[in-house]
Amino acid sequence: MKVDRWRRGSLLERLALRWKGPRPRRDESLDIFGELRRAQRILLIPNDRVGGLFMGAQIYKAVRAHYADAHISLLTKPEDTRLGASIPFVDEVLTAPINEQIWSAAYHDFVDELRRDPYDLAVCLGPDCSFRLAQLCGLSGARLRVGFQRDVSTSFNLEVVRQREEAFEVEQVLALIRLLGIEPCGEVSWAIGEGEANQLRERYLDGEFSTGHVVAVDLGRGEGTGLNGRQLDDIVGRVIERGARAVLFFSLAERKQVNYLTKTYGSRVLPFEENDLAGVAALLQGCSALIACNTNVLHLALSLGVPAVGIFDEDARRWVSERNHLVEIIEERDLRAISIARVVDGLDRALRRDAIDERNLVDGAGSTPSTA
Repeated sequence: MKVDRWRRGSLLERLALRWKGPRPRRDESLDIFGELRRAQRILLIPNDRVGGLFMGAQIYKAVRAHYADAHISLLTKPEDTRLGASIPFVDEVLTAPINEQIWSAAYHDFVDELRRDPYDLAVCLGPDCSFRLAQLCGLSGARLRVGFQRDVSTSFNLEVVRQREEAFEVEQVLALIRLLGIEPCGEVSWAIGEGEANQLRERYLDGEFSTGHVVAVDLGRGEGTGLNGRQLDDIVGRVIERGARAVLFFSLAERKQVNYLTKTYGSRVLPFEENDLAGVAALLQGCSALIACNTNVLHLALSLGVPAVGIFDEDARRWVSERNHLVEIIEERDLRAISIARVVDGLDRALRRDAIDERNLVDGAGSTPSTA
């Protein structure tokens, strides 16, 4: 991903927004604290970078606790809509056309939809979200529009200065909502309806997959270059050599790779397309661990409490809490230079740590966080 263009938008997009894009509404003078007290229609906009939907969970919970009777809408990317609908802290999920150009009819129509029943408060939760998403918050027509300060115009009428770039995203956004008088309510773990999840696991993780270790491997690249085909083949082979079976999460871009791995390893691998994140979540809960680059599947696993090996080509502190002991971090600027032995060692450590945590939980040392 070209991060600067992602945040700032292309020159063409910025010019188009100025000349023919939807216009922000003109603000009246506002009593900010009064507006915050009276807010009854609230729009929450998670970051559209990887993991944004999941990292926003504590914020959704805190906003619901603070505004118990408000109507809260959650704006998501198309691929997150189904999973977003399972979040108990929101009343409505809106699907944003953020893959569309700002001057497109779809983008204009969505802005009109947001303005049809105006919001009192819109909060953009992404410290480094896309230009298009930040503009949707600014153009929403909400009386109070809150977001992180950016170096391009966004039409926020309350901006918060971002912390250092490597700060964990959740901590940055929790600091933002505290400035609005909203106190956090503790951590949130994700959970999928047991009936649906059990049915999916029984359907896919049956037969040989119902015994022994099952390790998930996400073939996706995330926002970076990702691992190459040889590395993925090596990882899957090492997993199988250790007596485990592998669930392979893939998207259309990885179809050629997954076909090769299926042909090579036969019934010891199970491919599952990740466009259904609710299905991915159900299968992850049946896996002992996940190996993944910085992808949505990795952040979903962390939200579910599934042990993971996270492979990053940037500072992982931006993406993973230092208090999260279920994830083994591997950082390497050039992912193609990673030793697969490091990945396998990380998997062993993650599984051992999970086994220790399970024993502590049985002994009464664990605690149960609230669920989303």
